Amino acid sequence: MGIINTEEKRNYFREFKCEVLTSNPNNKELIKDFVSKKAKNQLENYIRDEDKAWAEDIDGETRVYLIKDKSGEIALFFSIKCGLLIGENPKYRLTEDEREFVDCLIDAKKAKDEKAIEGYYDAGLSLYSDRVDVLFEIANKRIESKMEAKATGQVENWKVEKCVSAIELRHLCKNEKYQVPEELGIPLGFGLFWEKIVPTLLDITKQVGCKYIYLFAADRTEEFAASDVKKLVRYYRNEFKFYECDEDDLIIVKPEYDKDCYGLMQEVSKLEKNRDAVWHEFSDV
Repeated sequence: MGIINTEEKRNYFREFKCEVLTSNPNNKELIKDFVSKKAKNQLENYIRDEDKAWAEDIDGETRVYLIKDKSGEIALFFSIKCGLLIGENPKYRLTEDEREFVDCLIDAKKAKDEKAIEGYYDAGLSLYSDRVDVLFEIANKRIESKMEAKATGQVENWKVEKCVSAIELRHLCKNEKYQVPEELGIPLGFGLFWEKIVPTLLDITKQVGCKYIYLFAADRTEEFAASDVKKLVRYYRNEFKFYECDEDDLIIVKPEYDKDCYGLMQEVSKLEKNRDAVWHEFSDV
């Protein structure tokens, strides 16, 4: 290939094709050759098992994409699904002791035990100073929520400060058999993320409201060493520009599947800017 500049490197990755897994019946055979053994992850099993990736894509639970080169060889797969971030006012975050205090206070309020309530306020003032008013506010909100549920005949809803639209980048895995030209000098995952995955996400967000993209670092279906998790988190931070949720006072709703994983997110509005910034690092200027 000789000496190539940054734009030529970007064009190399732009020429790959992004295809929905189940859109092509031939993909059933192609995915059988997908290889990913690093860090004992289960992503290879996921993409090769028809009862997993193929079934989820057919059912619409998860949209799975294959990224192929001109010859049709699979270089990488990723999947996305609708998600949700919730906003939480920091003042309402409770320690374990505060949670127990609020639970006891709620019991006293339900029993309409004014003497006990006064006692809890005095004790709370001693233990938590002015924050006792916040704890009483939380107790009142929870009681109101239960009363509202009873009045409407519905199961009590989980109320949060705000709900924020998001897309979860659920799986992201390269085919270890796939080789990029050595002289390119760009990792496969890096190039395809910024030139194929990001444009796909941006196209989706033109049709539906979405403020954030988020993911969980590390597939923990098998043991994943803490050092490997940290390494992967650093990679997502540095190369893909994701960051911790607590920077924006947001919380990711995390399923059991991802219970030991590390949640990271990125604003959709910053994807284009971040893409220009990371490629600038590789520029020959």
